[in-house]
Amino acid sequence: MPDSSSVFSQALSRQGTNAEKYELRKTLFGRDDVLPMWVADMDLPTPDFILDALKQRLEHPILGYTVTPDSVYQAIIDWQAQHGYKVEKSQIVFTHNVANGFFMAVSAFTHPSDAVLVQPPVYPPFLSAPPLNVRKVVEAPLVLINNRYQIDFAAFERAIVDHSVKLFLLCNPQNPSGRVWQRDELQRLAEICLRHEVIMVSDEIHSDLVYSGHRHTPLASLSTAIAQATVTLSSPGKTFNLGGLQIGYALIANPELKAAYLKVCNAVSIHELNLFAMHALRAAYSEQGKAWRDRLLKHFSNNIDRLQTFFYEHLPDVKVMRPEASYLVWLDFRQRFSDHARLKEWLIDHAKLGLSDGQTFGGESQVGDGFMRINLAVSEDSLETALQQIKQAL
Repeated sequence: MPDSSSVFSQALSRQGTNAEKYELRKTLFGRDDVLPMWVADMDLPTPDFILDALKQRLEHPILGYTVTPDSVYQAIIDWQAQHGYKVEKSQIVFTHNVANGFFMAVSAFTHPSDAVLVQPPVYPPFLSAPPLNVRKVVEAPLVLINNRYQIDFAAFERAIVDHSVKLFLLCNPQNPSGRVWQRDELQRLAEICLRHEVIMVSDEIHSDLVYSGHRHTPLASLSTAIAQATVTLSSPGKTFNLGGLQIGYALIANPELKAAYLKVCNAVSIHELNLFAMHALRAAYSEQGKAWRDRLLKHFSNNIDRLQTFFYEHLPDVKVMRPEASYLVWLDFRQRFSDHARLKEWLIDHAKLGLSDGQTFGGESQVGDGFMRINLAVSEDSLETALQQIKQAL
């Protein structure tokens, strides 16, 4: 395995690869010379042992239809066991990615005009999935206390009762803040949902990227009763930079929920992972994958340290929310910019950075105004370039 200094230090060109984060710069930011640090996609190489697995499969000249071998199911079962989550093969349903997974969940577990509960600020597809499926979005915003998000449980339950909520979409760990929900918090949320017969869908795609001092708790691992009302969504895509392979899976213990979910999968003919997704998942969910993840977390932690130090020295009025999981960092510019449009203009035209717009995470509650999300899954060189551009803009 290559040394960390060579893998994570130097920027890699993605020219000619149709990389979304680069190809869409002009569309999203009005100019194509910004350094893109928005979509949750790494500017770091996919691990060599995964590429080797794909190359080995390519040695066979036929790329025909395939069925999923037991080894893929077992890889998922063994990987989830790290988190104390006991999964059985019969509970695994494949999706194309996690977002696709909860879009199908909205369709499977609710009817038109039913209410779906979300907690902004949150990953934008949480906010768009219900209306695109002709469902109603109900918001129970998180509360920011001392630069850390907390759950207002009273408001959460009141939203369920007032709007007859049928489905709750949970981001665990949370995106964009990187908050790792603690066991007692998840227990309390789940008990409220069980009390009101609300189905829970837990997006746990960032669960492998949890930093020291924190521990991921799968929602469905809390109890049998909670597992029976929960659909867990996950993927190796974020941890191993495999977004282009469209890998996702749902874990569903309740046979009735699984049957409803499969009905939607069958309606759009989603049954298996693609050939290369299977090989990549199996290679990622291995002992080599665990070692890679640990090295990756050290690199991300160093990048976060550098970002925090820089802002403390040069922009002390901007609050950096240190993530407890993931390589995404939520930045609070509200003390520096009272106008969100002015903030965007400064970042794009002066700092020449393309970040994720906080407003897209805020929903009707507008709790993302004045915030930006930056992606630190970049090389040491790229981060240094970004910091120097901010310094020059100042």
